[in-house]
Amino acid sequence: MTGIGTDILGVVAVGIGAAALIYALMHALRKAGLSLPRWWLAAGIGLAMVAYSVWNDYAWYGRSVAQLPEGSVVLLSNQASQPWAPWTYVFPVVTRFAALDPATVENTAPDQRRAEIRLIERRGHTVLVRQDFDCAGGRIRPPGSDWLQAGDDPAFAMVCGGGNA
Repeated sequence: MTGIGTDILGVVAVGIGAAALIYALMHALRKAGLSLPRWWLAAGIGLAMVAYSVWNDYAWYGRSVAQLPEGSVVLLSNQASQPWAPWTYVFPVVTRFAALDPATVENTAPDQRRAEIRLIERRGHTVLVRQDFDCAGGRIRPPGSDWLQAGDDPAFAMVCGGGNA
């Protein structure tokens, strides 16, 4: 299971765990002669679920980077704000990134290389793109496309060492 289904499952599990802990705490306090209002149970469950959801949104990037093959380099990351998470307008969350594993770089011709770039998106599937690089000509060729000028492409800089073949 990937994406939103995993997130929902995690939020539900946290809600059940929080319910058990808060219920046990309220029961222990009642035995000790203290009584908390019943709404504390629902409020505590809701707060735990929201806190987990916020933590999960910000922590997925670090977890995803840690799962990359050793030596991989993050080329680009995209931060965004989301209307259903108003705090992201103050602290944007990483929603997707591109990474390159230098071990996938191979020479295909003199001064030309091919590398596998991973495009990883929050709540989406990881896509592997095999891209060609003309190090001498300063060009890149995405799959199914013609050669384009590399410009300041971070993958080109990584694969070709700044244009030096």
